[in-house]
Amino acid sequence: MGLRALRDELLEEGVSTAELLEGSGMAEFWFDRPEIPPSRTQRVAIMRNAWRLARRSDAALRAGCRQTIGDFGLYGYGMASSETVGDCLHFGYSQIEFAGPVLNITREIRGDTAVFLSQNPLALGPILPFAAEFWRSSMTTLLGLIMGQRFPSTAMFFPYPEPPHADALRETFGCDLHFDADVMEWHFDAACLNLPCPNASRFLATLCTNFCESVLTAGKGQTRLQREIRLILLGRIREQPVAAEIARELGLSRRSLYRRLAEENATFQELLDDVRASVAIQFLSSTRLPVEEIAHRVGFADQSNFRKAFRRWTDATPRSYRSREKVVHRSA
Repeated sequence: MGLRALRDELLEEGVSTAELLEGSGMAEFWFDRPEIPPSRTQRVAIMRNAWRLARRSDAALRAGCRQTIGDFGLYGYGMASSETVGDCLHFGYSQIEFAGPVLNITREIRGDTAVFLSQNPLALGPILPFAAEFWRSSMTTLLGLIMGQRFPSTAMFFPYPEPPHADALRETFGCDLHFDADVMEWHFDAACLNLPCPNASRFLATLCTNFCESVLTAGKGQTRLQREIRLILLGRIREQPVAAEIARELGLSRRSLYRRLAEENATFQELLDDVRASVAIQFLSSTRLPVEEIAHRVGFADQSNFRKAFRRWTDATPRSYRSREKVVHRSA
């Protein structure tokens, strides 16, 4: 989710991890398990703490410039393995919840210019400049690493006054900056969409896409609460996730979590089973991992229990399912 870079920047400024996470409901060990995604409420809480505690006006910018592809986990590798920059941005936009933005983002093409638009940015209040600069510097750094060259931004618009470190922003983004704007937009050269990505891998890109889509979009009429639960469960898939712990990360009591899911005609166990089934199916379909290893990776210590669960999910055994998929692929 890229937040480790923010933690590292603030540590250098003398801000402790405990201070950064205060009130977020997250423990310090989270930074050693970055595959566990925080909820939007937790991300906003962390961003608010960082804005309040940072001792440099350009702390958010500096933190974003620290990012690596690996800091974004599945999301970063999925983007980097795309065939073209256009495919990379399409993956990034379609799976944007993995990156942990605190604003809703839309996109459009205006002639030769591509545009990312942040919706209702003023809703973030005083933390908007910090959040905006962290997000844009993070994504600029990530895209530059993926392309192997500076991302071709042409203009950025911010709905707040010019900060003291505006020159550092211009140097990082390499484009015209407009402050006190009526919109919050990021413009870049649409021609870059056809450029190839140096580390393209169709297999890895397909695997990342399948994992993201199968886990996050499983089930019809899925709500935001269910998507956030699936994200957390995906990060803890090797463990035995406890509803009370998931509820705490979402800022809810266990009873409130169960009640809200019941109102949505869903249960915690159903979501857990769906995530485990989706991940197991992707491993069986896209890798050569032994069934015993797959069982371990989706949270089953005993292979026989995994086989029983998999048969309940799919009406097939893991081996017969894998054999059936191989036949389908050969026929195709």
